[in-house]
Amino acid sequence: MADKTLKDLIMQGSVPPLPPGFVIDGGAGSNVPPPPPGFVVADPGPATSAAPQTGEELRARIYADLAAKREAERAQKKPAVDRYGLPADDALSVARTGVGGLIEGIPIVGPLIRGGTERAAAATLAAFSDETYDQVLDRVREANRAEKEANPYVDKGAQITGAVAGTIPAIMAAPVAFGAGGGSLALRSGISGFTGGAIGAADAGVRSGGDIDEMWHGAKLGGLFGLGGPMVGKVIGAGARSLVDALRARTAAKVAGMDPQAFGYFRRAVTDDGLDASTLPRRLTEMGPEAIPADLGPNLQKQAGALAATPGEAQATIRNALTDRQAGANARIGQTIDETMGPNVVPSEVRAGIEGNQNSFSPLYREVFRGGRPYDMSPIADAMEADIGRLRGPAQARLRQVRDMLNVANSNVLSSDPGVMFQTRQAIDGLLKTEIDPKAIATLMEARQMLDDGLTRAVPRIKELDAGFSELARQDEALTRGQQVLDSGRTAPRPSELAAEVEQGVQPQGMQIGPSAVPLRLSQGARAEIDRIVGTNSNDIAAMNRLIKGEGDWNRARLSTLFGPEKADRLFKVLENERIYADTANTVTRNSETAARIAAQNELGGGAGSFGVKEAFKAGGFLGAARSAAIDKADDIVKALMSSNTGNVTRESLARALIGEQREKLVEGLVRAQGMGTTPALVDPVVKALLLNAGTARTR
Repeated sequence: MADKTLKDLIMQGSVPPLPPGFVIDGGAGSNVPPPPPGFVVADPGPATSAAPQTGEELRARIYADLAAKREAERAQKKPAVDRYGLPADDALSVARTGVGGLIEGIPIVGPLIRGGTERAAAATLAAFSDETYDQVLDRVREANRAEKEANPYVDKGAQITGAVAGTIPAIMAAPVAFGAGGGSLALRSGISGFTGGAIGAADAGVRSGGDIDEMWHGAKLGGLFGLGGPMVGKVIGAGARSLVDALRARTAAKVAGMDPQAFGYFRRAVTDDGLDASTLPRRLTEMGPEAIPADLGPNLQKQAGALAATPGEAQATIRNALTDRQAGANARIGQTIDETMGPNVVPSEVRAGIEGNQNSFSPLYREVFRGGRPYDMSPIADAMEADIGRLRGPAQARLRQVRDMLNVANSNVLSSDPGVMFQTRQAIDGLLKTEIDPKAIATLMEARQMLDDGLTRAVPRIKELDAGFSELARQDEALTRGQQVLDSGRTAPRPSELAAEVEQGVQPQGMQIGPSAVPLRLSQGARAEIDRIVGTNSNDIAAMNRLIKGEGDWNRARLSTLFGPEKADRLFKVLENERIYADTANTVTRNSETAARIAAQNELGGGAGSFGVKEAFKAGGFLGAARSAAIDKADDIVKALMSSNTGNVTRESLARALIGEQREKLVEGLVRAQGMGTTPALVDPVVKALLLNAGTARTR
């Protein structure tokens, strides 16, 4: 029995079988697991060749042999220490290993920097010890080696990190050299491969002390991985872009308070209309508080039209918003006109007031003529008769008519009554209102001036009354003139002419004291004309715009002269905004009805054939195909919105966005979505850096 081995006893069944995992090899387990928790290894007693008789003795013998074997292994293995003789795997040593690995991992210059730090440390320590510089340097290097062996994963990870971090600045500083410039993929790959090979050879040479084989190996690996840099970077960049876009889109939709799919549709339309998170709120602010996103571009209007054509809550949301806004258009325009140009006036009422004031001068004129003296009008009559003999045509006829007015009634005797001169002057004023012949007008004006001079000498106080009466007459003319400033015909003044009339009109005439009210009457006439245009075109905002704003810049300049540039600009801006509002309503409702008809035709099998990218290429080449592709994409979204597969939640969420609900949240969501469709900036440099350093000696 004593001659039998432990394996023989087990085979014969003399002792219980070993637990799972035990392997008997020469009486000791070569892969014996540690004792189970709570198991106490009993002293097997003096060494003897007698085989154990019980399972407990067997277990004790096995675990005792195992413990002895492990203790021997630990005694033979020398523990790693750092440069201070402390364990090389403590926290401080791990940190030093990581920092040293980062430095050493930098391509080409890393080993030089690491060696420089070791030499500097040795020189410092040697100055304060009995050891020589070489002895200290050897000890420092041995300690670093021990730390690296004790922390291999930290060292390798730090070296890879240092390699990537050291290469990224070079890639960003000279992207063309790493295949990130222009040109074809093959060209960029070739450039990147050449650069990678050069870096690999140089780095391997530094690390191997100039070993040619190592340099050739480094050049091959660097060139190979550099060659694939542009392609791999493109693939990984696309994946990173998709991942980042998905995260951004979900976050942005949540911030905007929108359904994610609806936010995607909305953002696509905003982008296609040339807007972003900064321009959209600015445009809405410029267009006034009633503006909505659907006013800002055709793609947004298409989406609104699709929703307006699809039964459901979204349809009601769009249509009700546009209808309510359109109903208040005239009120908003009227309020702006009142605020910029003053309250409306009725020309006939203003003119009646002017005429009433003129009539009040009649008693005053009669009073001044009571004290008038006879006046010799023969010089005036002689001058007229001389001109009559010289003139011909309408001028002669008009002047003979005036000369006859100076005679005593029903006689050929020249009157000396100043009142006759006054009445003749009044008659000339009446003739001038209807006369069109230039020569006749000039002749009448000259005759009137002679009579006015005679009246001044005959009735001195008359000029005081003339000044007041003339001011009222000028105001009446200015009121009529103001109603012509927005005309486009020959009677309308040019901007420069109107400016001159205003400047001249404000000046007092004759014995008048203080500025004239002519500019006021001009502005009242223009204000009345604007009110007439608004009243006769209340249901046609486009016509209202055309008549008030005109075709060019003249109307803006004229109204600026009468009311000031700021007020004119404000009026024109409001009119333009209302025109856009009306266009949006017309476009959305018109497009929605058209879309509904097309959908019904397609459903009944009567839809027309499609005109897609292929047909567009035939008609317009590459540009036509590109335009068609963009239009098709927008049309696909419209079709999706009208499809039964798109939920009401998505439609309603998009409808609220298009009419501008929660505008601040919407803009914030667009801000969060900015950058979608672009690869994160560091993806390409990191990918290239990883590839360029993938096969170097420091990472093997």
